[in-house]
Amino acid sequence: MNKHEDIISYDVYELDLYGLRRKMETLNVKEAVVYGIGNNGYDTYMLFKNLGIRINYFVDVKAMDGTRKFNKIEVKTPDEFAKSYNGEYVVISPSLHDAIYSWMLEKNIPESQIILSFYKTESITIDYGEHYGAQPSVDIEYCREKPENIKGTFVTIAYNTPENLLRRAIESVLRQTVKELKYLFIINGATDGTSDVVASYAALDSRISVIDMGENLRWTDTRLLKAIKDNIEGKYCCQLDSDDYYDECFLEKAVKIGEENNADIVCVRTCLFSADSNYTPLDEGLVYDWHDKFYFNMVHPLCHVIGHKNILTAYARSKICSTFWGKLYANTLMGRYLDYLILLPDKDRELYYRLDIAMTYRILSMSERLFYSDEVLHFSQYSKKNSTFTLAPIEWLMSLWYSYLGMKEEFDAYYRKKRARKYLKEFLTIHLPWMVGRRGMLSSSEQWNYRDSIIGHFGEMADDPLFKNVLLHKRKFMKNECMEFYETICTMACRSGDYTG
Repeated sequence: MNKHEDIISYDVYELDLYGLRRKMETLNVKEAVVYGIGNNGYDTYMLFKNLGIRINYFVDVKAMDGTRKFNKIEVKTPDEFAKSYNGEYVVISPSLHDAIYSWMLEKNIPESQIILSFYKTESITIDYGEHYGAQPSVDIEYCREKPENIKGTFVTIAYNTPENLLRRAIESVLRQTVKELKYLFIINGATDGTSDVVASYAALDSRISVIDMGENLRWTDTRLLKAIKDNIEGKYCCQLDSDDYYDECFLEKAVKIGEENNADIVCVRTCLFSADSNYTPLDEGLVYDWHDKFYFNMVHPLCHVIGHKNILTAYARSKICSTFWGKLYANTLMGRYLDYLILLPDKDRELYYRLDIAMTYRILSMSERLFYSDEVLHFSQYSKKNSTFTLAPIEWLMSLWYSYLGMKEEFDAYYRKKRARKYLKEFLTIHLPWMVGRRGMLSSSEQWNYRDSIIGHFGEMADDPLFKNVLLHKRKFMKNECMEFYETICTMACRSGDYTG
């Protein structure tokens, strides 16, 4: 029992395809409805295809946003399903099955017709951070002297962060079971109480090293990059957002994996959870994958060690989570990566890197060996106010474009043309609609930094047959408020005046 009401326990489940097959064969099911069109939904589709089981239609909240086909099969909204249900067996594929199961019972779907098939992987504890006070916790084993043999460095770049979430992040590092660590905390022009909060912990724990940049810098600024490069110590390092946190066993388990498997990147699973602890997933339909109260990234299908030749293939298929966070990096790799960034021309560095996509692509392309852990050891909370939903569509698209060009170069070096094109198309099909579909609208081109470079890239996109083909094909799935962005891109990309999109 947790002493704080905002700390909850949650069981993590995965789809059990073997168990699902046995259930379908035992019940002699010939046709069914499948709830969910994510990875589990696709695996269920492939299993049923091999077994000769007909899927009448899929059900998913994404149908509310215009996704009406999945593998050429109709997708209905939950309300449409509830109104048209006609006694079929219903297979629930999302791992967040409890909420969907309860919702179906409320809609009078017979319990005997609902098929669940999951196995429990682990129980995790989620800290919503509401209980943190105005002082450092007294039950932490603070280190008065800096350790001699540092295993790894945690890096946090903070601007303005709610105090309780900032304390949650800091204390998650100081509570690590491995004490031989460094915590590099960079204050990036914060105007709230961030500096005072960090200083209070630094006075207690010598492992915290504070750098105040004196102003708010874009994270691609060379001053910020050099500050990181010159101050990471030990064999490994990792990034921690100031409003996220790590499990206290993260460093111990990730370092052990890295050393035993000679991995230069160790990915752990991230729990992405709603900032609203009372949020009910089925109360409303949010676009893409942001409709779950809890979301867990995973490598798919399950595997652990991935070698260099296959890393980008897995990434192109969205089988490796694209976030830069929740990973432990060898400092030799991180040093090469930061050197690469620092040496980029300013305009390329500014346009290239927006959050996760391009960042992850580049460091993965430099990696020789990656290990994917099954355990949930990183926690990140989201809300509708996150930049994922609201900001910088130009930077998102530039990030995708540079990633695409880099992957194209890598694939052409490793694969025959037909296979390289297949992987590139998979990458674009997954990521391009998501990027163009950002809710933040396109600002006036007169306000863009490096305007000429951006317009030049739009032209390159229009000249690239594969990129243009996927963009046009996906246009019909965009919501109306995204069309202005799309049309502006197409218009500006039309350098020769013969664009017919």
